[in-house]
Amino acid sequence: MQITSPFQKITGKKALLSVFLLLSAIFLFSNLGRYALWDDETMVSLAAEGILETGDTTAVHGRNIVAYRNGLVLKNLSDRSTPPLSSYITAVSFALFGKTAWAARIPFALMGMALMTLAAFMMGKSNLTARETFVLSIGILGNTSLILFLRQCRYYAPSILLSVLIAVCYIRWRRENKGLLGMAILSVPLFAANYMGCAALFACLAVDYLLWKRREFSVQWKEIALAGMIAGLPCVAIASVWNPFTTQFGAYTQSNGLLDRITLLWWNFRDMNEAGFLIGGLVLASLLLIFIRRDIWLTRGLLALVVYTIVISIVSPQLVKQASLADIRYLAPLIPLGIVLAVATYLKLFGNRAYLCLALAFPVFCTNLASGTFIGQQGLRSVPLEFLGELISPPPEPYSPTAEWIRGNIPKGSTVWVLPDYMTYPLMFHAPDVVYAWQLNLDQKKDPQFRDLPNIHFKGKELPEYIIVFGPIVIQMRDMFQQWKMKGIDYKEIYIINTFWKDLYRPELFWRTFRPVLGYDPETESIYCFKKQN
Repeated sequence: MQITSPFQKITGKKALLSVFLLLSAIFLFSNLGRYALWDDETMVSLAAEGILETGDTTAVHGRNIVAYRNGLVLKNLSDRSTPPLSSYITAVSFALFGKTAWAARIPFALMGMALMTLAAFMMGKSNLTARETFVLSIGILGNTSLILFLRQCRYYAPSILLSVLIAVCYIRWRRENKGLLGMAILSVPLFAANYMGCAALFACLAVDYLLWKRREFSVQWKEIALAGMIAGLPCVAIASVWNPFTTQFGAYTQSNGLLDRITLLWWNFRDMNEAGFLIGGLVLASLLLIFIRRDIWLTRGLLALVVYTIVISIVSPQLVKQASLADIRYLAPLIPLGIVLAVATYLKLFGNRAYLCLALAFPVFCTNLASGTFIGQQGLRSVPLEFLGELISPPPEPYSPTAEWIRGNIPKGSTVWVLPDYMTYPLMFHAPDVVYAWQLNLDQKKDPQFRDLPNIHFKGKELPEYIIVFGPIVIQMRDMFQQWKMKGIDYKEIYIINTFWKDLYRPELFWRTFRPVLGYDPETESIYCFKKQN
């Protein structure tokens, strides 16, 4: 006689999936516009403003230019490096809802909700039991990294959603259906969202096809040619306009040597575990299951994860010599795969023990116990509960009060230099009526695209009227002001914005805090405003 667990008596899959979708909506949409856009988000949003003004990703906005890292991605004063899909999506949202942080993020959160709806649909149509559905739901909702990446005005949400859709097409691809056509069509927006992610995903699919899929059937060359034309022609057209190798960014990406790439590969695996992309303990358990049981799906999934990470480590633009942590944002499309592998491994270990399976689900998927990261500075923590606390009571962030101060205290058209330089762009978006100075080096005046720009954009060519300094760099700036004063250049500190200076609400867990930063030094860890004296 089959014994039904108490859990299955209480509820069923439909009720579970309804709760899953409700919680997904709460996590994705709550306080979506509460924080100002941070610097990477403003790269998208400022390009979207340019699209509304000119139809193109121009870097010129009135008297301002967007010259991130000395114009690294610019050609003819337009962004010609960054894949354009996210900016065009944001431009549509701005046209509909206005230029706000909420409007910038809402289309990406909606894509996140589409991903959750797809997950619920597939769970509902599958032969998963209520208990298995519960564990998978906990695995998804307990992955705060997934939620955070889906809430950003960036390429993450379209890359994750499109990668999952392509993976579903691939898994369901049979000789008689149109899976290959679906993959070809979906690859175009994926390419337009993120070149590296598109290359990495199709490398995974190619390896999987050669090792396993072709045993089911062999694809014909004419089918490959047709799919290649459907995907290739639009992608070539996109790359002919937005091509990083036509900008300074192309040389920047080639700075790492072989040892740097190997180091980055290790960092990527290490930091994916640190940030919750993977659950280290379950990855090790899956390797054991593969060895003992020869589990084919775990093998294919882990190999895909490894191949994807290798490709990203090879093509990543991150400079290893200037970092200590991996830019795991390039690996965000692996989060759903990490969840599926973790849940599959967990169910193979505990799925037949009903009470144990239910009892361990929360500590395994909603704490850092199974990842092993509780050993160290983090201690034992539950990131989902911390995130829920943040949604209820968001901590302060530095850009909103600074932008408000600029709007209320600096006359329109005044010139402002911001340090560190990457913190210029959130202010440029949220307080656009001043001119943001000194984004370019003096020798760049010789570059034809910059030659006719006003002098205020070149460091040292013309002094800014105001200087805004975030955080400890103010120590060096105060020393510099003393040196300048000896030369007759006098800047006076006129205001301190008493907020912790760092933007600790990025999606990477090791760069994020869910609580206010207390006990900081107001003399060195706030935001400081200086004005040039006549």
